[in-house]
Amino acid sequence: MNSSKRVRPLFFILCVACFGNTTVISKANEEKASNVIMLWPKDGLSKGKEGIGTPKPDRGDGHIRLTDVTKPSMHYFPISTTKMPSPSVILCPGGGYNYLVTTKMESIAKWLNEHGVFAFILHYRTPKKRKDAFEDIQRAVRIVRSRASEWKIDPKRIGVMGSSAGGHLAARVSTGYENKTYQAVDEHDGVSCKPDFTVLLYPAYMNNGEALSQDFTVSDELSPTLIITAKDDGFFPGSKIYAKALEEAGASVRVHFFEKGGHGFSLRPKQYPLSTWPDLCLQWLRDKNFIQE
Repeated sequence: MNSSKRVRPLFFILCVACFGNTTVISKANEEKASNVIMLWPKDGLSKGKEGIGTPKPDRGDGHIRLTDVTKPSMHYFPISTTKMPSPSVILCPGGGYNYLVTTKMESIAKWLNEHGVFAFILHYRTPKKRKDAFEDIQRAVRIVRSRASEWKIDPKRIGVMGSSAGGHLAARVSTGYENKTYQAVDEHDGVSCKPDFTVLLYPAYMNNGEALSQDFTVSDELSPTLIITAKDDGFFPGSKIYAKALEEAGASVRVHFFEKGGHGFSLRPKQYPLSTWPDLCLQWLRDKNFIQE
């Protein structure tokens, strides 16, 4: 057989391998440059910014509210240096499933970084796309767990934290991680989307009257949950019902119900004792061995 004929198939294989490797490297460099990870393969960053969200009119409160998100993504906040695999938290902004108040989560992401926690802000699909948003949070947890070694993340210390509607979404993935909401699209979907811990900040839509919302199925197999809210929040009854359901099911739950604080408080509220919530959250994370400081 002619040696040149033997070389051609080998050359073709090498070209394909190099092209595939170049594509992976290009994607990684693209993510690193923008700090944005698209959740679904069909929504690559290189395909333009259409669908990543439109800011709503400014309310004069310093917050950005994104709507019309059809290409969901994660915006990640890596810690500066780490020798050991670190914990991570996927942050779910609130906004009534109509928009995403992303700026409130940015301060929390940076605060988590200060304590050695890798953070991601999830831009899930809106408006009024609860089913799609549930798919997005499941996919987000799977991506972080699947790529944990690449980012020096501990795959057994991946948490979710959500506020308001984002709290509802975080609770959904915490309780509904076994629900198959979409067909696998790549290797990332081969791992579990069960969070290792859950933090709910003034969550909304947790109840249906006096009963727990049918969105949740609780058991003693759920990961530890922390609920932080205020009793003068209109959604407080739902937090109370959810906490009671977890406790009765034998799940690990800790609550901090403040007398005053309303709905939508920030990382650094001025009023005491509500202002202590970040420290209480850190203490819970330490108690559960999710962070070591």
